[in-house]
Amino acid sequence: MRMRSTGLGKTELVGDIARLEIVDGLLILHVQTTKPVRWHVRTGIQRKDVFCMARLLFNWNMLKYLFRLTRGSRNTKEPDNF
Repeated sequence: MRMRSTGLGKTELVGDIARLEIVDGLLILHVQTTKPVRWHVRTGIQRKDVFCMARLLFNWNMLKYLFRLTRGSRNTKEPDNF
């Protein structure tokens, strides 16, 4: 997973999703960054966010992306800037 933040300037974080848990009504997404620093980043996803995420996951662009993953090459070049 690649992440960027306006607070970090042009720095790009690379990490992996570590786990997902429910704490006091929040869905907590844990991400462990590996480059350029080793951080444990947590995101608290509220109930209204879950429905928004589901809508985004099942839109036309995501379906096209998933279709390309199943049919395309595994060695595709990722964009330098996103």
